[in-house]
Amino acid sequence: MHIIPNWRGQPIEVARSEGGTLAVVHPRDNLIMPGTILWPPPEIVQKLHQSRRQRAFAQADLQAVTRVLGFYSDLQSLNSEDAMTWSVFGPLAYADNSTKCAFVNALFNLIGVSVSPMGVANIWLWRRILHPETLGLNGPEIDFGVETEQAVLFGEAKWSSDVDRAQGKTGSKDQIALRREFLEKYGRAIFGPISHYIVLGVSLYGNILKPEDVNLGNAVLYLRDVTWDSVCGITNHPVHDELVCYLEWKRRYSKAG
Repeated sequence: MHIIPNWRGQPIEVARSEGGTLAVVHPRDNLIMPGTILWPPPEIVQKLHQSRRQRAFAQADLQAVTRVLGFYSDLQSLNSEDAMTWSVFGPLAYADNSTKCAFVNALFNLIGVSVSPMGVANIWLWRRILHPETLGLNGPEIDFGVETEQAVLFGEAKWSSDVDRAQGKTGSKDQIALRREFLEKYGRAIFGPISHYIVLGVSLYGNILKPEDVNLGNAVLYLRDVTWDSVCGITNHPVHDELVCYLEWKRRYSKAG
């Protein structure tokens, strides 16, 4: 077990895998968690399951990372894209409507999608959609989503990894293709007369998808790509200052940094 400072400068316990990845002993130490949100929120409960990477820890470090939960969860890793996703979009999901609208307006401006000012914005994390090929329940998990009166956004979050390119019934499609296919085929039937569909890739280095505007006749599908730096730079975020420090902390202590 080792001690490092967190993004607030407070000491926290971490362990190190045999591959050199740091993981927090308590999963809460890897997440921005405003005091207005009770621990643990249901989105985090959903993610607290045992990881196959548990075997990457030698005995002493394994004892440390399993001390709190009784098992090791990927959410404890400083390389966790889910921890980053929660720390950005979790506080927003629990914020008031005016705060959500201000952030979403700024996000749309950042990615170059022109949408009229909204009256309502909904933000959510880790929800599955129907599979666009089978129409079954085993469809893609959307890392974060945004819904307004005019727009629906599906976000694909990465830290340093690329998108999975072996998805679909035959393993010939990537994660972006399935999200795009869902919106093209069923977006209007499910969401109604929405004029803007967006698939947004967010990652540490960017370039996980190629930007494109696709005319669907009664709507436009926008493919967009941004970095965590640009998203965390949106000053309308309810914990913006803390988020900037958190991102730098993640970059410093994760293997990707």
